[in-house]
Amino acid sequence: MARFFHPLLTLIASATDRELAKYVQFLKEENKILRKRAGGEIHTRPEERQRLIQFGKALGRAIEELITIVSPSTFYRWVREEQSGKKPKNPKGGQRKPREIRELIIEIAKTTGFGYT
Repeated sequence: MARFFHPLLTLIASATDRELAKYVQFLKEENKILRKRAGGEIHTRPEERQRLIQFGKALGRAIEELITIVSPSTFYRWVREEQSGKKPKNPKGGQRKPREIRELIIEIAKTTGFGYT
C-alpha cells in the first residue's frame, strides 16, 4: 500500500500551485462524472462524515468551491453538530414499523397475492 502512495505524495510535493489547481479541477470533473453514473443520492456513513469534516475544516471557506458530495450548507451543519455534540436527527431514514404491523402486512400480501411473490 505504501508503494502506491509514495509516488503520489512525491508528485504532489513537487507540484506548483498552478499545477495543484489543475489537479483539483481535474478531480472535481472526475467527481461529477462518477456522481452522474452513480445516480441518485449518495449517503455518507458517520465515519465518512468525520473524515470530510476533519479535512474540510482545514480548508476554511475554500470548501465551498471544492465539496461536491453534499452542499456546503450540509457540510456546515455537520460541523455545527460535531461542535455541539448533537447526533443527527434521523441518521437512517424514518422510524421502523412495529414488528406486528410488518408481519400483518406480509400476511395480507400472502393471502391476497398482491405485491408479494
